[in-house]
Amino acid sequence: MRLGRTLATLVAAGFFAACASTDADTSPVASERSETASTATDEAPLRDPDVPELPFEDNPDPDACGIPRPWGDGGQAWLTGMWDGELVEPHVLLYESHLRYSITGRSAHGSEVRIVLYQENPTLDYYFVEVVDDPTQQGWVPAPFLSFDPVR
Repeated sequence: MRLGRTLATLVAAGFFAACASTDADTSPVASERSETASTATDEAPLRDPDVPELPFEDNPDPDACGIPRPWGDGGQAWLTGMWDGELVEPHVLLYESHLRYSITGRSAHGSEVRIVLYQENPTLDYYFVEVVDDPTQQGWVPAPFLSFDPVR
């Protein structure tokens, strides 16, 4: 659990830095992305090819992100791959951030998770979660793929 909290703190710090960054970002990650994104513009870093499109509207302006906040209160919730009455993600994907550049974990529809952080955004909110049965599976999940009621 201590590792999860430490990781969550580091992720939150990274989000704060990412939200406060400018076009003059010279971090190694930014440099690596700009060098490898041959078809992407400076404003649109390249996503990993295994990151799918969402079936719902995403945040149009990544610079207008909120600051992640601790959830508190135990944070019991469940992953749901349902959207518009259809199972669209049998294994719900977890991402490195609300920007969804890469997948950091995944767990089956109905898996119990513990919410660590919450990020309110203009269009689509995100939760940083840890899968209860496998805490190595953790990352940010879009709000529509999270339920506060058990999922079957």
